[in-house]
Amino acid sequence: MAKKKTARSTDGSPGKKRHRRSPEEIIDDLQAEIKRLRAKATAKALKQSPAIKQAMTALRNIDKGLEAAASENNSHLRHALADARRSLAEYLESQGVKLPKARLPKGPRPRKEG
Repeated sequence: MAKKKTARSTDGSPGKKRHRRSPEEIIDDLQAEIKRLRAKATAKALKQSPAIKQAMTALRNIDKGLEAAASENNSHLRHALADARRSLAEYLESQGVKLPKARLPKGPRPRKEG
């Protein structure tokens, strides 16, 4: 049976050595993971609150209204709903709740009629 060749670069030098993390690097990574898990647990606890549940329902309904207004080409309504969604989403995100991405209107606001 033939021997396997070791990993070498094209110039004949040995392959790149594996970088072993120092204990400090491992500790830093684990502390970052702890922070992420604590934030996730906080968000989960917030989602159990009846007020936050209703706010999330309102946000999803605003998103549905945005879709319906887009299908009807009603840009005035889309911009009004987008304004409402922004303020509600800003509050929920500040509390640590992760939100679905919205399809907000782009471009200038339509002129007021009348």
